[in-house]
Amino acid sequence: MKSKSATLKIVVFVVLAMLTCAYLMPIYVMVTTSLKTPQEIAQRDYLSITANPQFKNFAEVLVGSDRLRTPMGPALLNSTIISTAVTLLSAFFGGLSGYYLSRTRSAFTRILFVLVGIALYMPYQAVIIPLVIFMAKTRLALTHLGLIIAYLILNVPLASVLMGTFFLGVPRELEEAAEVDGASRVQIFFLIVSPISIPAYASVAIIIFTQVWNEFFLALSLSSRNTQTVQVVMAGTKGTTVVYYDLQMAAALVTVAVPLLFFLLLGRYFIRGILAGALKG
Repeated sequence: MKSKSATLKIVVFVVLAMLTCAYLMPIYVMVTTSLKTPQEIAQRDYLSITANPQFKNFAEVLVGSDRLRTPMGPALLNSTIISTAVTLLSAFFGGLSGYYLSRTRSAFTRILFVLVGIALYMPYQAVIIPLVIFMAKTRLALTHLGLIIAYLILNVPLASVLMGTFFLGVPRELEEAAEVDGASRVQIFFLIVSPISIPAYASVAIIIFTQVWNEFFLALSLSSRNTQTVQVVMAGTKGTTVVYYDLQMAAALVTVAVPLLFFLLLGRYFIRGILAGALKG
């Protein structure tokens, strides 16, 4: 039995090592390519490491150059502002609405919960026309506020369902004890329920921040040159006649860096939220 157990562990370790290499290989190629010159890339030896790293590729991506007319620096700031604002507001309003849906027992809230869940599966293409019309009539089109509101419309339902599902597992005895002590419903939510729901808020924040940061369709449709995000600028690095793979890979690394740091910052809460949801389910 011990021999079979040791063999199984070895097989599992080998499989995990192979899968890890398969997942990390594109990132490795992206890093090595971003540090090469166009002449080195033309040799098509993508796995080799350059002896002369070209860190100036990242400077070209951020501030612009003759090869890249649109700098990514301002777009990086736009994406950070929009994604952070949408994440914070979605978590706040999603927590409030999710708590209401999970604690109010009525036919209306049950139907509303189902409708909000259905809204999660609605593609962006289905709402782009009324959304553009709304932005045009309110004069919010091509502005930071317009993009924030558009993303809120699409992400608050997701936050509501995720937070509402988590709140269903919060013991009601805690709230009943607070009510006996004279706490109001608002005090119970902000002082009792919210502090113990930090893992859920972190999970929602990571999911929404990543979605908004990586979103391309709405950013392309509702942004101007002054409000375009990193995804729109990165799409422009492909060029028209000449493809600069070094700049493309450098731009991709810069684009990936921010959500990766955000995940590393809240990662431990994210894992706790997943485990809590799994245990409660």
